[in-house]
Amino acid sequence: MHIDRGDFPLDGHIPEEIITKIRGSQDIVEVISRHISLKKTGQNYTGRCPFHSEKTPSFVVSPGKQIFHCFGCATGGNVITFLMKYESITFPEAVKRLAHDAGIEIAERHRKGERGEKFLYEVNKAAADYYYKVLSAAKEAEPARNYLLARGLSIETMKRFKIGYSMNSWNGAYDYLRKEGFKEEDMVKAGITATNTSGSGCHDRFRGRVMLPICDIQNRVAGFGGRVLDDSTPKYLNSPETPVFSKGHLLYGLDAAKDSIRETGYAILVEGYMDVIALHQAGVTNVVGTLGTAFTINHLRLLNRFCKETVLTFDSDPAGINAALRTMDIFNDSEVKAKVLLLPEGDDPDTFVGKNGKAAFLALVQSAKGIIDFAIDRIIDEVRGRAPDHGGSINSKVKGAGDCLSIIKKISNRIEKDQYIQRVSRGFGIEKEVLLSELRRGNERKKGVLPEKVKETAVERPKAEEILLSLLIRDWALRKMVGDLLRVEDFTNPQFQEIAGHLLRSERDIHEIINSEECNQEIKDTMTKMAVNEMHFDSPEKTLSDCIRALQRSRLEKEFKEVEKEISAAELGGPFEKVKELLLKKQELLRQKRVLYEN
Repeated sequence: MHIDRGDFPLDGHIPEEIITKIRGSQDIVEVISRHISLKKTGQNYTGRCPFHSEKTPSFVVSPGKQIFHCFGCATGGNVITFLMKYESITFPEAVKRLAHDAGIEIAERHRKGERGEKFLYEVNKAAADYYYKVLSAAKEAEPARNYLLARGLSIETMKRFKIGYSMNSWNGAYDYLRKEGFKEEDMVKAGITATNTSGSGCHDRFRGRVMLPICDIQNRVAGFGGRVLDDSTPKYLNSPETPVFSKGHLLYGLDAAKDSIRETGYAILVEGYMDVIALHQAGVTNVVGTLGTAFTINHLRLLNRFCKETVLTFDSDPAGINAALRTMDIFNDSEVKAKVLLLPEGDDPDTFVGKNGKAAFLALVQSAKGIIDFAIDRIIDEVRGRAPDHGGSINSKVKGAGDCLSIIKKISNRIEKDQYIQRVSRGFGIEKEVLLSELRRGNERKKGVLPEKVKETAVERPKAEEILLSLLIRDWALRKMVGDLLRVEDFTNPQFQEIAGHLLRSERDIHEIINSEECNQEIKDTMTKMAVNEMHFDSPEKTLSDCIRALQRSRLEKEFKEVEKEISAAELGGPFEKVKELLLKKQELLRQKRVLYEN
């Protein structure tokens, strides 16, 4: 059975039997354990959900069903969907990654008129080769060569980072790529050219810019960043979003830095392309940079594959400080620890390492503060600086202490939390017991205020409909027992009706339903919740029969009430034959009820 992949045609169609084989080759507990810590709890494993912030583990993995579900944010799925969510990749990419880990080869097939994403990388590589050739040899590129040399970059560094130059013309790259056999539509899809405003033909997107190829971790050119040589704007121009290029999912230099990051155990994050290049040239090779965008959870997930610590390098101006503080929530509850390095005023990593060298920069890295230390120290310093006595006014102390407690309450480690409470106590001259009391008050105010989905999970006991569906999801043999005994209409909950439709009208298992595009995500999440719950039944068959009877009784009671209403209405003015028909129907319903209640 082939399942339509909806939004993923560019990656090719993977036969369902191959998907099943790949999924079966990978244990979900083992795969998820590579990314988060799991603890054996009964038949399942639990951990803190990687998809939302939480202190109490509500993320459950079932080794028996090979399903995960979070009872906090209500997301769930199988090993494929976990990788899709965690790595922010497409369905085919997740399947291919699992296949690679399992040593299973996929012979990629494409529907008529469709191609894999490989051609986008091919266009980008050809464009990168062209830009590099232009920078190396073209007379028009001499200002660019002089600019890069003036910035302190060596010829070897330019070669290592494949730095190039785009001619200040409308069709330099276009003409080159056409000669190389690429189609106009390919260039547009890759973002190398843009369609003319007239709607016909296209022109080079990058003109008169130093070109910096941006590679993924497999060293494939995914896109470009282009920098002007003068003061014109925009200073930097990135490739548009494409199936292989997304600024929120790529880090500049990671392809070159990943081995060094693994070896050192940490990554240094900077904000500029030239900062990455300058530090690598100076011998600091565990450096990566964002692509002109804020640091995101997807960037963190990328780094989490190579290290457990990141040093965030920012300018010491207010913008840099605020940028550092904004990342705190991203790192909160993450296994990756963050430190903050503020450079001397007026410097960025490029200029600092150029003036002071590798050793001086690494000394700054070693002095970097943990992000929580950095945030709390900034708050204390700001409050102290607001009053002549350096103690701060009462109002500023109250606000400052409150801001610090808002940070501390997110810390799960009690020892760590106690140390920060003591620091705030010393910093503001407030008794530790007072701060602890205020922290407890804040926690009590939030007690009982849970997300709606958590509330439902906590207070609603499983009803017959939910128990029945859970049994059908868990055991294929039980689905055969149901036969024609139930109808979709027997379920009153709309979600349960849809799930029942998938289970009663087809022979697909839960994994096929999860992988399909015809079923919405909310339904899939509800099904995974049912699959991982640990309800135990001495006799699943008897429980199933009891649930079926409960639903049938509920249906008959509903139909009986409706018939009685119809009889009352018919007796007031309807034809005798209609009344007689309804009375016979009532008698039949009474007979069915009697049979059900006697068994």
